[in-house]
Amino acid sequence: MNVFSQTLDAVKKSWKILMADKELIIFPVLSGILCLLVSASFYFPISASGHDIVELYTQDRAGFIVLAFLFYFFNYFLITFFNCAVIACAEIRMAGGNPTLSDGFKASWSVVTFIAAWAMVEATVGMVLKMLQGRGGRRNLITGGLGALWTMASFFVAPRLVIDRIDPFTALKSAWSDVKGNWGHQLVGGISFELLTFLAVLPAFLFLLKSGFSNMVAVAFAVIWILLVALLISTLKSIFQASLYLSMKDRAVR
Repeated sequence: MNVFSQTLDAVKKSWKILMADKELIIFPVLSGILCLLVSASFYFPISASGHDIVELYTQDRAGFIVLAFLFYFFNYFLITFFNCAVIACAEIRMAGGNPTLSDGFKASWSVVTFIAAWAMVEATVGMVLKMLQGRGGRRNLITGGLGALWTMASFFVAPRLVIDRIDPFTALKSAWSDVKGNWGHQLVGGISFELLTFLAVLPAFLFLLKSGFSNMVAVAFAVIWILLVALLISTLKSIFQASLYLSMKDRAVR
């Protein structure tokens, strides 16, 4: 019950911070746009070559692995960069300051080498998990479990990068203690955000069902609504990371 109340308190605090600094949503917007551009920069050249992904993998496996690694790396770099920007601004707000977008960019840029190193780790792990993935059954179950464990173990890496200026390899040394001491907070937080997402997108789906999928205006409205919800939840999760991390540090000091 203590874990439950602490986690819900962190979720509520995250919402209050977002309401005080609504401009923080710009960070995930930029992250999403740049990730789409990265995807397009990989997709269109491959498409123009007349080959699909399967053919590329069959004909040049080494080249495919390099391209896949670069794709993962650039996306993880962008996601982590803007995630760190939100976390930095959330820390300033929780310390009683008034953060600006500039503060977020400066904080992320100051640890850009750490972010790049972490993106390389994330890309490597992501590729390994993808290669281990099978076509269903026990193999996918194991891979999914490993992926979930990795997500939990790496949950506080971004806050450590930008708040404490710790390199990702040193940050990962605390991964096991993080999982043991905070898995309950992460689980309750994850369920809370999933529930919030479901409740927030439900009106869009109900409106779409009532209007009909052939109604393009209704479809456009539903898509925009869902995108806005996704951006809000993404920003809230980053703020939640900062809130939970700072709470964890406070508990450790006590």
